[in-house]
Formats: sequence, structure tokens, C-alpha cells
Amino acid sequence: MRTLRNSRFGPALRALVALTSIASLTGCLSLDVEQPSDAPSDPASETFAPSLGVDISTMQRTPSGVYYKNGPLGAGKAVSGLGTVIVSYIGYLKNGAIFQQGDNVQIVLANEIVGLQEGLQGMLEGGERLLVIPSALAFGSSTGAVPPNSTVVYDIVVHSVP
Repeated sequence: MRTLRNSRFGPALRALVALTSIASLTGCLSLDVEQPSDAPSDPASETFAPSLGVDISTMQRTPSGVYYKNGPLGAGKAVSGLGTVIVSYIGYLKNGAIFQQGDNVQIVLANEIVGLQEGLQGMLEGGERLLVIPSALAFGSSTGAVPPNSTVVYDIVVHSVP
């Protein structure tokens, strides 16, 4: 039986395989390659636009992976459950681009992304919070205003918990 080693094309074929392998590995070593759109995001390994004021190392993390930092805490009723709240918010991509915003908007948490449902729990009326939500708890791999598998950042104020 002929093998690569004892084939008459062996030396040339081995050299070609070695060069192809090196070329393939060189392409894999690029450190600035965008994360594939089929992989969920991980805020702890991402860089955010300085204008967002996101410093993951100073933020708290929920068990499922929503990062948050409280601003003014507010006073009054606390958000609890998946009911109605009145909020003002700006939704950002990690590069600082705004993808969504609203002022004094009534939302039903049960109809919102899981990251918002979780991230608003415990907020008091008048409170402000910065949320960093991984794609798995945001918009996932769906397409639209937010690119697939994108981490999103919300600056949100709770005005009222009816």
C-alpha cells in the first residue's frame, strides 16, 4: 500500500500540505476579527464606546448575565414582576449608536426582552440604571435594528410603577 511518505509525489505533496497548513493557521491568528454572528455575545470580553460609560469591572451582574450600575436610586414603589412601568430610555449598541429610545413610555415588562425584565427588577420610581445585556437575553440572532448577537446597553429611568 502506498502512503504519502513512500509515494513518488511524497516530498512535493508533503510540502504543499505543510504550506497550506501554515497559510490556514496564519489566517486564524488575526486578533481583530469580528465575532461570528452565530455566536452569542459576552459583555465581559467586549469593548464599549467611551461615551456609554460602561466599565464592566465596576458593574454588578445578575445570575443570568445582565450587568447593571445604579445611578440615582429614586424613591417610591419598586418594580416587581412583569407588570406595567413608565420609563424613559435610550438603547445603544456597544459602538454608541442609538437603536431605540422613548420618553415617558408605558411598557409591559412581560412583552419586553428578558434582559430588561430582569434588569429593571428592584428599581424604585425615579431611579436610573445602566444595563448591559448580552445577546442571549436581548435580541439574540434575530435581525432588525439590532445586528444579530449584539450586546445592547440601556440607560433607563423608571418614572412610575402604576
